[in-house]
Amino acid sequence: MGCGSPLGDLFYLADTLLYRSQVSAPPPITTAPAGTDLRGQLYKMYAEGQIDEEVFTALRALADRGQLRTADLAVHRVNTRRRDTDSRGDAQLNNALRGIRSRLTGLNETRRASEKVLADLQSRLADLDRRIAEKEARARESVQTDEQCARARLTEKVELAASRERLATQAEALRADLSRLDDVRAQLEAKQSELKAVQARDRVAQEVST
Repeated sequence: MGCGSPLGDLFYLADTLLYRSQVSAPPPITTAPAGTDLRGQLYKMYAEGQIDEEVFTALRALADRGQLRTADLAVHRVNTRRRDTDSRGDAQLNNALRGIRSRLTGLNETRRASEKVLADLQSRLADLDRRIAEKEARARESVQTDEQCARARLTEKVELAASRERLATQAEALRADLSRLDDVRAQLEAKQSELKAVQARDRVAQEVST
């Protein structure tokens, strides 16, 4: 499960987003250079969609009274950048969570199908055990009266035992594969919980900062 595989890429994306959530900090408030035409900046911000009509109207009223400050515009620029960053981050989180959900669904479907195969293998192993025991019992019964028949039953027993050994090897390998699948599923579920926690914290932060 190295980097470059779809599953490795998914883990990498999740880890990257979790790392960013730990080191991210709000951008600093910047102010416009002194002497800048604040009214022109205000109209530009409105035209670019950085502020809505309600904010534009309020700030224009300040400008009309000569009370509009550079800091007033700077605050809204920071809020705009924060919203853009939050929007991109939220989209990445949603993409990562969708990827994890999709992979978990695939793993669960694979496990259910594999469990059916394993159950069939176990059933066939039990049937072979029964047949092997029957062949051995018949060989014991006929060894005194018909040695050739006894040898034939023992030969059949050996052939059945060989088939059983091959099936048992496959069953053991499938159990090991399912164990590894469960490990991957547990890791993905842990990443999913971490990302959901980050997403919840981001939403709380947005609510308390507005």
